[in-house]
Amino acid sequence: MKKILACLTAILMVLPLVACQGDTVTETDTTAIAETGKNTETIAETETEPVTETETEQVTETETDASTQPVYMEKTAPVSNIQTWTFDDAFAGMVVGVYCETEPNATVILRDLTGAVVMQERAIDRYFFGRFIMPTDQPTATVYFYAQSDGKEMSDPSRPVTMRFNEAVGANAMIAHGSHVFLNWYRDHYDGWAVVPGETEGEQKSYMLGVKNYLHAQLDQIREVTGKNTKIIVVVCTNPATVYHEFQYSVEEGGWGDHVMPTSTTQFAEYMKDDEDIYILDLRELLEANKNDRLLFMQADSHWTQVAAYYAYYLAAQKVQKDFPDTNIYDLDRDFETQIVPSGGDLLNFMGASALGVSAATASVTWKDESMAAPENAPTAYVMGDSYYGAINMYFDLLFSEVFLNTPDTNPPLYDYTLAELETRQPDYLFYVWTERNVDAGLSMLTSSISAGNIR
Repeated sequence: MKKILACLTAILMVLPLVACQGDTVTETDTTAIAETGKNTETIAETETEPVTETETEQVTETETDASTQPVYMEKTAPVSNIQTWTFDDAFAGMVVGVYCETEPNATVILRDLTGAVVMQERAIDRYFFGRFIMPTDQPTATVYFYAQSDGKEMSDPSRPVTMRFNEAVGANAMIAHGSHVFLNWYRDHYDGWAVVPGETEGEQKSYMLGVKNYLHAQLDQIREVTGKNTKIIVVVCTNPATVYHEFQYSVEEGGWGDHVMPTSTTQFAEYMKDDEDIYILDLRELLEANKNDRLLFMQADSHWTQVAAYYAYYLAAQKVQKDFPDTNIYDLDRDFETQIVPSGGDLLNFMGASALGVSAATASVTWKDESMAAPENAPTAYVMGDSYYGAINMYFDLLFSEVFLNTPDTNPPLYDYTLAELETRQPDYLFYVWTERNVDAGLSMLTSSISAGNIR
């Protein structure tokens, strides 16, 4: 009994010591965590560059709750091939063009020497284009480039880059938000000037009725010489900056703003939508619906990609299938391979950047199966158009057993035809391909080219 009491007494004497030791450990841990929090806040307030690995490890060592430990993310690679140049974009005037290469679709951030963000835009694939307006009160501006991909930490900063106005080396192009580059020739379409003539809706409809009657008169002559129920298909591709209108710089930013205006193309396509002999295909609605998931226009070129041309093929195929029910309509995702590939572009020349070793993105499309080609009994087509013909020609072999070009040695084919040529070829369709910028308010492309004459 005495031995038992002695043991109990010993245990009771030890317990306070254990409790004191536990309190000491808890107090020390709390102090350490509090001190770490103070250091982290100081770094956040004073540092403009990403937190270093050493600082991150310090926070990790003091964390004891696994559920609150920071998740380590891979760091975005630094940008490369930084280029700057001066050009006139016709809206803000003299601007500095900015280019770099980064991880696919990363956000590129430019910070000045104070750490303030002076530009933040997403790249298209690996290629970033930006527009910098020099402050009026300083001749130069030094910036650092950063990049951040989705799900990754921000990159290390680039070397310091000093931007300044040099002699302008280009014009006729403009850089918009989101690394888009556009031709700036067609303001008539954006500001609502390229509409069908007429002060009232009734006057405009009267004008379009005259165009329609003219086209049907020409079609009657065509059918006489082909001996067929020949029809006309006109594909008009919407101007790129109209499709991506929300990427335009606002007036306050030195741009011309977000404009979505009706044009003679959209008006006449709506007017002719029920015509069963002349198909006027306006792509605006379909391109708008797919612009966020697809690269529809070459990033630094004034032309569409083969992806956008697919939608022209799709609309045309629906019309051909009505006339020839055995016509197949192929699906872009199921039946084709698409990929983003590097390219140059006419807008690089216009801006004066083509000699700087820069690249841009475009989208290519290839058939998955050669058996997709139209059979021998498929209809035929006589094809004319402007330079937008280049991207859509790969789809003609899916629709037509024979494709005749009025100038087979010329790319693009010209707009004209002769009745004698149509009598020889006897096509089922006259197929026109135009970019909207070539269709003026009076629709003269239609009234001049769909005739037995020549224009260029």
